[in-house]
Amino acid sequence: MDITELKLKFEIQLATNVSEMEKIRSFRQLRLLLDKYGYFEGAKRLINGKETLGLRDLILADRVDLSIEYLALLEEFHPLFSEDELKKCKRKLDI
Repeated sequence: MDITELKLKFEIQLATNVSEMEKIRSFRQLRLLLDKYGYFEGAKRLINGKETLGLRDLILADRVDLSIEYLALLEEFHPLFSEDELKKCKRKLDI
């Protein structure tokens, strides 16, 4: 699978995850960010930014599996992210 296909697969999974997140609460700010920058670039911005209340809410709801950080850490998606970005994901998830 080439990088373009892998990005598309990541974006499709993220869109599915966001739909599930919204069963927990409104993730309006996340939706706005993803609509503005696209799912992949928006995800990278969140990974490289500060920890968000959305991530905290997913952790509290025991649904960290829906987070962008968790998704980025799945082995199949590692090629899309730098080592630094993957370290940030681990730090944010405290793993």
